[in-house]
Amino acid sequence: MRVTIMTTMTLIVTIVDNKMKKIIVSLLLIISFTATAQFKEGQNFCDESKDKSYFPLALNEKKIFWADTYYTEIKKGTKEIDGKVYIEFHQKWKNNTVVKLYLREENGIVYQYEECCEQETIRYDPNFLKGYTWNTADGLGEYQILSYKGKLKTPFCKYGNLMVIQANLKSGKYKFYYRRGHGYVGATFENEVISCVTPTFDLD
Repeated sequence: MRVTIMTTMTLIVTIVDNKMKKIIVSLLLIISFTATAQFKEGQNFCDESKDKSYFPLALNEKKIFWADTYYTEIKKGTKEIDGKVYIEFHQKWKNNTVVKLYLREENGIVYQYEECCEQETIRYDPNFLKGYTWNTADGLGEYQILSYKGKLKTPFCKYGNLMVIQANLKSGKYKFYYRRGHGYVGATFENEVISCVTPTFDLD
């Protein structure tokens, strides 16, 4: 089994590459609406977690807005592949498409098993320092740790002390934000928020 390094966001980046203008407008409409919405969840949604990992695998469910759509990430159980035990996650999108992810942690490093390539890729390594860069598995994109003190304001939370990863792709530069104990919390393109976690999809 070969180990390569890639990022947490390769799949969802491809969704926006050809529709960026429409996507930004759509999300801005969502943000305008949700900024005044009343949420059913408690006030702990934005609070820090005792789990200090930027890529925690203990979360059972997570709701995420992405541009003009959304998905729920759910932990389903475990699966053994090539003698290694992975946690299986399902990303269920608004259109009922389901994407399966297989993740495991060893010595603080989080690996993902890629079914397409029958190999592992590194999703997160706590040894990556500010300024560290690496390429995607196909070599077409470059990623860099910009900061561990990033800030992001969404309709739901105002974050600080975030890990920020910049993705340099042919379609442009994206920034992805991660919080200790929460993992992924949002993304920006050209300084506009295009994605964020949410306590609920029911905004009525």
